[in-house]
Amino acid sequence: MLKISVKAARVNSDMKVKEVADALGLSVGGYSKKENGHARFYIDEIAKLSQLFKVPFENFFEAGCLDKTQDEKWHSAVNQKPDRLNQ
Repeated sequence: MLKISVKAARVNSDMKVKEVADALGLSVGGYSKKENGHARFYIDEIAKLSQLFKVPFENFFEAGCLDKTQDEKWHSAVNQKPDRLNQ
């Protein structure tokens, strides 16, 4: 199944940010943060988006990172030492 972003689904549904924010009971700013990936949607919000946009709810679950990318990020985070420890 082809996955599309929440924003793309909203635009394809000809809905305005305010309309979707109101349907979810969110402020426009709160919804915008979620739509742009700066905050996460709750599962009940995902279910509502699925209904509003007529898109299967599975579309909105994040695709996992490739193992290589995920491992690289984990290893670099674990192996980083604060500057004060490197002195």
